[in-house]
Amino acid sequence: MSVTSSLSKPLWIDEPDAMERIATADVSDEIKQATKDLAEKGFAILPGVHDPALCEQVIDDYYRYVEENRAYVDENLDTLGREKRLVNFHLYSEAAMRIGNENRILNLLDFVFGSEAAVYTSLTFKYGTQQPVHRDTPHFATWPDGYFVGVWTALEDISPDSGPIFYYEGGHNFSVDPAEIWKDVRTNHPELTDQDAFNLALDIYNGKVIDEAPKNGTYREAPLKRGDVAIWHPQTPHGGSPAKDPMLSRWSIVCHCAPVDKQVHQHNSFFQYAGKEEPPARYSFTTFEGRKVAAAGGVAFM
Repeated sequence: MSVTSSLSKPLWIDEPDAMERIATADVSDEIKQATKDLAEKGFAILPGVHDPALCEQVIDDYYRYVEENRAYVDENLDTLGREKRLVNFHLYSEAAMRIGNENRILNLLDFVFGSEAAVYTSLTFKYGTQQPVHRDTPHFATWPDGYFVGVWTALEDISPDSGPIFYYEGGHNFSVDPAEIWKDVRTNHPELTDQDAFNLALDIYNGKVIDEAPKNGTYREAPLKRGDVAIWHPQTPHGGSPAKDPMLSRWSIVCHCAPVDKQVHQHNSFFQYAGKEEPPARYSFTTFEGRKVAAAGGVAFM
């Protein structure tokens, strides 16, 4: 079922022989097609993965969380009075945990990573983000790079008016060098604290992605149906399209997944760390129905 892939090497689906290895692998046609889409397009869509009743249960659990934590929720509303994104809701909701630990998806990711996959963290959305185009890699950095994917599940039929997720097909192939950005920031702004330098480096990186994505990929929107799943390559530029009705819900949950063999690090390490081995471990694991789940933070709005 799995592909032999050393975790000392870049993700194998980015190597020149990826298509040949996919074609000859002993896996299902669905896994082959999804992996091919990730390698070629940077984005794969799997329809009808989750039972609609399970999706509805996640939403019901969210409302229960809101009622149990009313004061905290009221402190975390945006300028329109909407709840912000909720981190790691899968640690509160068993239904959300089941979304993240769906074998149909994790078996696919085992193949993509060449190693056992696990949920690292999650974000649950009641509303669309309208987030500008970006790459996830600065916030989900691995050594070597690329051992991460985003797994986005529609918890309801996504209306085109709610700001569907968008991506640039094929945009995972252009390069932006974080080491060069960090060197320039430190050379040109020696007065900055490390944290301010990290933030400036991130702004510069994001600006380059915004500039390059339309030149190197094709814009697509993904107004998925309830229970559908989208998976993106760690380098795929994506975001939230403008919402015609910002008060219209866009219920969804994205699970950030990586191999259990690799630790996921944040943007400070992404820009600054230069060691040959990966940085020290940041988190441990628990288990859910035989699958490991990262113990990386708690439930919180952001």
